[in-house]
Amino acid sequence: MPTAVGCSFDFYIALDGHGLNGFEGFAGVARLACDPDADRWEPEVRFYDGIAGGHAVQLSPQGTVGFLGNLSQQLVFFDPRTLRELARTSTLAFRAPKLFYESQTHVVWLDEDRFVTAIGAELWRFSLRDLSRPEVLGAHGVTLPHAIKRTPSGRYLVYGAMDVEHTFANQLGVFDLQTGTHRVIELPATAWHLGMHPTRDVCYVPTQRCIPQDGDFTEYAIAHFKNYLFEIDVAGAKVARHLAIPKDLPGALTSDVVVTEDEVIYNVCAAGVLARVKLADFAHVTWVDERPGPREQLRAWRAGVGNLVEILSRVNLPTATHWFVKALRVAGGSAVDGSYGLGLSPDRRFLLSAHRGLNEVIVYRYPSLQVHRRVAFPPMRAFYKHLGRLADTRLGFHHAVLR
Repeated sequence: MPTAVGCSFDFYIALDGHGLNGFEGFAGVARLACDPDADRWEPEVRFYDGIAGGHAVQLSPQGTVGFLGNLSQQLVFFDPRTLRELARTSTLAFRAPKLFYESQTHVVWLDEDRFVTAIGAELWRFSLRDLSRPEVLGAHGVTLPHAIKRTPSGRYLVYGAMDVEHTFANQLGVFDLQTGTHRVIELPATAWHLGMHPTRDVCYVPTQRCIPQDGDFTEYAIAHFKNYLFEIDVAGAKVARHLAIPKDLPGALTSDVVVTEDEVIYNVCAAGVLARVKLADFAHVTWVDERPGPREQLRAWRAGVGNLVEILSRVNLPTATHWFVKALRVAGGSAVDGSYGLGLSPDRRFLLSAHRGLNEVIVYRYPSLQVHRRVAFPPMRAFYKHLGRLADTRLGFHHAVLR
């Protein structure tokens, strides 16, 4: 998996299967082997039995081991070269979840052997050499940690927080690995995901605003509120700058965040666009529209129907009809969901976007973001024959990592 300028690279995508509720779906990994100079873009897919809710992929620093974060309280590791499973262990030996969506969806690798993840109210450090004996590092201090990153200095961990029960999280956590203590940054809206600046201890955090159904966030609806993007001074544990996006502009539901020295780019999944913000002024947002046209939506009708059926099964009609209408407004009238995984090639020539609804990876030239190629992936029924010919085709692209 070389990373030198002009060389090939791999794009890994966590898979949660067809449907909107990836928390309860299948679990797998897709790899797109990329050799741009030879114009080779080769997809490979593997699903793993006994695991549910594939969510995120993280690779060890040297890329020798991959972790598949999931919603089934299991630590699952795979070989990035072959996608073969290497090991798995249950975290229920240490703590049972209090929420349906409480699990080890993300980790932070410290080296090729050790990693940190959240279990219950604490952050735990594991070793691959003995997964049965983790060490508790300290309390994380937030409602429920989600995406977690390490700053370039190596000193701090930063993590988003999910809404729980009747409580909007509206916070970000910072954990100091030197002192074993945490600090909490209060925010005006909930944020799950973040991207780290490549050289400074600064991170960028878009919001994830949801509405509970019957007071429970297990099956949430999209909130039609204004959204934010925060610039966080990690060492100072404070918001340095932020911008707000009006509710009728694309901003609802976010996923991967790519940060360069010049800009922030992130998925706006529900609206089907990519958002770009220049760091110089941190005020103007431009969008790259990934919504499929009428012909593409027609070809992806199985995904569109699947989305509609699941929305109707999750929103409590008729008493919550207004949430259904707002979700349609947020999606801009598209029945097909947008991209979730995002990665910038090591030589910064290409930006890859894993488009969930179209079941394809869009390869952009960077920084122009002109479409270079679209790489189709096999349909879900190729791996689960019982789904039938008319089943939703999506593999369920979720968080991604590029190496």
